[in-house]
Amino acid sequence: MATQGMGGIPCIDIILKKIPGTGLGFSIAGGIDQDKSKNPFIPGDEGIFVSVVRPGTPAELSGLVVGDKILEVNGLDLTMSTHSHAIKLLTKEKFTVLKMKVHRRGI
Repeated sequence: MATQGMGGIPCIDIILKKIPGTGLGFSIAGGIDQDKSKNPFIPGDEGIFVSVVRPGTPAELSGLVVGDKILEVNGLDLTMSTHSHAIKLLTKEKFTVLKMKVHRRGI
């Protein structure tokens, strides 16, 4: 379901439920500390993007897809995040559910 994110950007709400003892099932690329000219999704964009989604994992089951730009996680803004900060936030043990707002091109 498309909603409005920060700055009026159309976004999708994703609910990812962690499964104890397993990974989230996705990898990220990007961040304000990375070389934005090498962003394979939107050249020049410093955002955090989903770069890999593994089959049968919480990420795939939640509807996350490669190329999604992660705008928020549990209400916390990721639009100006470093790569390492995004990883720390996504893997924080106290979060058993990740409520994400993502921008998907074409919506």
